[in-house]
Amino acid sequence: MIDIIGAGSLGLLFAGRLASSGTEVKLWTRTLEQARIIACDGITVFDKEGQTAVHVPGDRLQVAPLADWQRLNSHTATQWILLITKQGAIEEVLKQILPVAKTERETGIVCLQNGIGHIERIRQAWPEAVLYPAVTTEGAKRQGAASVVHAGAGVTEIGWSEEQEKAQNRNFEQYVLNRLLAAGFDVCLSKEIENGMYRKLLINAVINPLTAIWRIRNGELLSDPVRLHMMRKLYDEGIQVYEAHGIHWDGSWWDQIMNVCRATAENHSSMLADVLAHSMTEVASINGQLVQMAEVAGVTAPTHEVLWQLIEGMRLKEG
Repeated sequence: MIDIIGAGSLGLLFAGRLASSGTEVKLWTRTLEQARIIACDGITVFDKEGQTAVHVPGDRLQVAPLADWQRLNSHTATQWILLITKQGAIEEVLKQILPVAKTERETGIVCLQNGIGHIERIRQAWPEAVLYPAVTTEGAKRQGAASVVHAGAGVTEIGWSEEQEKAQNRNFEQYVLNRLLAAGFDVCLSKEIENGMYRKLLINAVINPLTAIWRIRNGELLSDPVRLHMMRKLYDEGIQVYEAHGIHWDGSWWDQIMNVCRATAENHSSMLADVLAHSMTEVASINGQLVQMAEVAGVTAPTHEVLWQLIEGMRLKEG
């Protein structure tokens, strides 16, 4: 059994493909309404052309709102969790889980969040859990409460340490890694996941805020010299911050940002989707984190700071 917490675009993608390949999945949603829709309709994953790639009937899934976690899990230990929520939801997730956490049996949590800082928060709140930081370039766009478009195949890197290799190697490979591979995901283990997280942070910090401000698709960033100039400005500021902290970076990262824009040309970034929905964005966990890192190192990231403040202000309602 793999518990997947979060039924946004990536949560639906992972739950649908894992369940279709035979893995027993329990999906935890934010709302009771979404849980009921999924229980009735199942999960449908469409390909980029709009054809059905995967359909899992509702009776082949276990689904419930996260608010029911304590009631449903009070007598059973949870072994594996895929945490696929935004950073802003982590506190609520921990609030629901921790009262019935079985500390006598280690729970493994694969953490698929944008930005940085969340691993430390989870580890502090739940020291008994074994955490697997992860980053993914899978592209997904939610179509409805129970359907998602797999907008672009990507790679999922999962952090792997020597301690975990000794303690949980067989269990992790059998119950998580092999099942993700069987579901068709391109997954690799990384002993340098922190570098991958910083790379993903910079990619998101360059692409997401500009698409949110200009309200354009990812590919449209490449269509104008002014937009490319702003992207490069954000990139150079981020590299300066990394250098001030002694964080290793690679000269290919700029090309990777260009490639992400091309590969996801028709996609709306998650930050733009949040802005359009008047929802809280992850700008504080992305650009805000870079600004805070700059302050600690005694350098500046003024463009990131301005975008952080502008996007935070966009969700405030007047009157």
